Amino acid sequence: MTYSQGYNQRSMRYQVDEVLSGMLASLPVDSFSDDHDALGETFKGLAAEFPLFAPFAALADGADYSQALGDAFGKLIENGRLAHEPGRYVLTEAGRRSCISNKRSLFSNADMAQLEAASGKFAERQAVPSGETPV
Repeated sequence: MTYSQGYNQRSMRYQVDEVLSGMLASLPVDSFSDDHDALGETFKGLAAEFPLFAPFAALADGADYSQALGDAFGKLIENGRLAHEPGRYVLTEAGRRSCISNKRSLFSNADMAQLEAASGKFAERQAVPSGETPV
């Protein structure tokens, strides 16, 4: 979490990768599509519905969400929470534990409720069953 005065991408309550990690903690599946256009549309919808996802809209400036998502996914891959396989991202076992721990320590109960609701909507739109590669 970062705090500063004025409006810029670092003045948001949570960093984009923190919000994404919090959502992944509640994801009912272990993998999801890596189709960045579809992911962008999904996060555009989540940003419109859940205030906690507003950083995605702010970073995308109302346009393409793929850069903000790509950066956030990259951070989660770097720290071992996600793995990138052909056609999908996979939430690792250790990654899920880390996401759950971070969710509990970073977010309020109201924020957690948003993350859990968003993870259900995200799974409906993006989930890939284990062992399958999206077409």
